[in-house]
Parts: sequence; C-alpha cells; structure tokens
Amino acid sequence: MFRWIGIGLGVLTLLLIGFIVALALAPVGVREAFRDIFIIILGGFMLLSVVILIAVLVGLLYTLNRLERLARNNVLPKLDDALVKLNDVLESTKTLANNARESAHTVTGSTTFVAERVVSPVIRIASLATGVRAAATSLARRDFNGSSEQPSPQQERSGEA
Repeated sequence: MFRWIGIGLGVLTLLLIGFIVALALAPVGVREAFRDIFIIILGGFMLLSVVILIAVLVGLLYTLNRLERLARNNVLPKLDDALVKLNDVLESTKTLANNARESAHTVTGSTTFVAERVVSPVIRIASLATGVRAAATSLARRDFNGSSEQPSPQQERSGEA
C-alpha cells in the first residue's frame, strides 16, 4: 500500500513541476490569470482554515466548560466530604493521644506511689528480717560451740572451725 502512495505522490510532483514549467513558458496574460486564480484559491484555503480553527476553539471551550461543571458538581462535594471525614479522624486521633498521655501520667504516678509506699517498706522489713536472722544464726553458733569466738568466713569455707 505504501508503494502505491509513493507512486501517487511521485506522479503528482511531476505534474506540478510540469505545470510550473508550462506556466513559466506561457504568455504574460495567462500567467496573470493563473496568479489571480491561485490567490483566490489560497484565500479560500485560509478562510477554511480559520473556520476550522474557530470550530476547534469552540469545541475546546465547550469541553473545558463541561469539565469545570463536572468538577464543581462531582469532585468538589466529594472532596468536601473527604475533608470532613479527615477532620473527624484527626479529632479522634487527638482524643486518643490525649487519653494515652493521661494514662502514661497516671501510670507514672502509680509507679511512684508503689515505689514509695509499698516497695520501700517491704525492702526495709526484708532487710530487718535478714539482719535478725543473721544475728540469730550468729548467736546460735556461739552457744553451740561454747565459745565466744566466732569463726571467720575464711575458716568456715576451709573447714578449720
């Protein structure tokens, strides 16, 4: 198919060259007449191109108007709804963050209270009990051995006591 198009374009080019050569050899009156005819034909083509451009611009303006109307009627309400939902989500997120902050503060206070009021006395009582047990063990060894001399920890480990 491209072969036939190439042949057709070649034939038209040869005819155009032949026509231009014939007009160059023709008398002045014939050339002036063809010049006037070509000016009229070119004016008609220009008029046709202007009409086509106007039609394309009108179509483009119509399309832009419909697109703007579509955006105003469909997209903007959906965008507003999405914005309202997003604001609700942000508000609930702020509420959750405040609740988490309050919970952390409460846990910190509870931890401090437990450390001061419960753990410290338990540690003191455990220390006192350990001290009493150590004293009782020491007194029991003293009475058992019959001497007032208490073996040193090194003597206990080596078995010299």
